[in-house]
Amino acid sequence: MTDEGITVSWAMQPEEYQQTAQVLRRAGVTAMVDFALDTKADSKKRIRYATFFLRGGWKGLPPKSTKRRPSSDPSAAMPPYCGDPDCDEITRLRQRQDDNGLRSVYPCPECHPKSRKDTAA
Repeated sequence: MTDEGITVSWAMQPEEYQQTAQVLRRAGVTAMVDFALDTKADSKKRIRYATFFLRGGWKGLPPKSTKRRPSSDPSAAMPPYCGDPDCDEITRLRQRQDDNGLRSVYPCPECHPKSRKDTAA
């Protein structure tokens, strides 16, 4: 929640911590943060305590889906790094310069084997 700009006090009673942990296991962090963001956007007053979200709707969040979602982490979708010095480790792209001095970027053929052009005769 802090990463999303929601800073609240987590001072709670022991049973509220247990309820929060139950919601966390059942619904997951993403659903809880999404709910908090939506609630914060609708609130005219500053929200100071996490118990506001717990009492206001976290308890009613549905269970998280068992279906796999594509990761929002861009590095998770990246191919393995080939280690070539001409290949950028972050983007897995290479750069070349043509006869006119113009540079172009293209997928590394080692890191992106599907992008390789087969030159079968």
